[in-house]
Amino acid sequence: MLKQHFYIFGLTWSTILFLVPLPLILTLGAGLPASHASDALAIQLGSIAYVWFLVAIYLSTRPKWLDRLIGLPNVYLIHGILSMFAIGLAFLHKTNLGSHGLIRLTGDWEFDIFLGLLIYSLLFMAGWLTARIRPLAMLKQVLEHIFHHELSVWLHRLNIIAVILVFIHVQLIGYMTNIYAYMLLFDLYSAATAIAYCVKKIHDYRFLPAGKLISKRELKDNFFEFKIQVPHLNFRKIQAGDYIFIRIPHQSGLRELHPFSVVNQVTDNNVITLAIRGDGDFTKKIQAINIGELIQVDGGYGRFNTLISENSGDRLVLITGGTGIVPMLAIIDAHPERDMTLFYAVHASNDQLYVSQLNHWANTRPNLTVHIQTGRFTPADELKTIRANRSTFLISGPYALGKNWVHVLKQQHVAANKYYYEEFNW
Repeated sequence: MLKQHFYIFGLTWSTILFLVPLPLILTLGAGLPASHASDALAIQLGSIAYVWFLVAIYLSTRPKWLDRLIGLPNVYLIHGILSMFAIGLAFLHKTNLGSHGLIRLTGDWEFDIFLGLLIYSLLFMAGWLTARIRPLAMLKQVLEHIFHHELSVWLHRLNIIAVILVFIHVQLIGYMTNIYAYMLLFDLYSAATAIAYCVKKIHDYRFLPAGKLISKRELKDNFFEFKIQVPHLNFRKIQAGDYIFIRIPHQSGLRELHPFSVVNQVTDNNVITLAIRGDGDFTKKIQAINIGELIQVDGGYGRFNTLISENSGDRLVLITGGTGIVPMLAIIDAHPERDMTLFYAVHASNDQLYVSQLNHWANTRPNLTVHIQTGRFTPADELKTIRANRSTFLISGPYALGKNWVHVLKQQHVAANKYYYEEFNW
């Protein structure tokens, strides 16, 4: 198994950008009539853009096999950037080819939909971007009162309409439909994506494991702990450090899946514990649900357990801040046999979570060292006390914290398969 996360990430990008479109590039190049040779590049760009849109749709289904390889945040990152690349190619295709009638109309409509959704999604559905650009994050926070989570999800699904318009657009072009090998692949790619998308959506709405809320308590102001018991859950699918997606089908505004990290190690009692701060419309509305409410669960997702298993002899160094402590609690609970060091930073002392539990573990487990601090740790100083070559670093929490630690770990020449920052930006 490939252990270099960044190598796999690069391989994934290369496969999507080059290998996936290649069969269509070759068949289109071989079958394009000589009368359209001068337009060959523009036609190829449109074809590649369509393939990339299909891949972006497939990635939106959250394929779990890819999550375990590169992490779902990176899957969403590829989804977003690939969509931008595809729109760029579609623009070049559109501006370098002339058309008329329904062919032109479908092309114009799909491009306008893609472009409008790109602008919207970069603000409301690209956490990987807003986490890095503070003014965008502030604007998003202001506008979220109008464009709530459920509305954003439904608007994003207009991408499907745009892709259908592209499909119709190509079927209307006579010289394209006469290239039989190309059209066979074109239809197969389209059908495979449609099947994968429909199967996932049907599963999400009809067949997800369902449980009930059995406990709700307020940890602090605007912060609640929820316990959900899911009788028919395969608890082994949710590993320590994972996060899940939940939906509450009978509550308006809570019917679309939303991710949350799992506090506890899920065992055969099938109880899942979540700690949720009311930051957005979904997380505020969920505070009002009652005991006994039906909740559906999809998961788990995450790469922390992969690194823990691959580096079984290492000390685990858990680095987190704010609500990022949540997945670390499950990891500490699940691995009492491992040597561990926890660095937990918060902006203010009243932001601390589960401190009594952490102190209890620290007092009863000699192989666990807990550092809780108001304000940031200095990574370079803390690393002086750790044998970095015999440690695996798991990082969660705010983007600035993760970026700082990853930068220092790279400077210290820590191997890429020895650290992982799981961004939780959606």
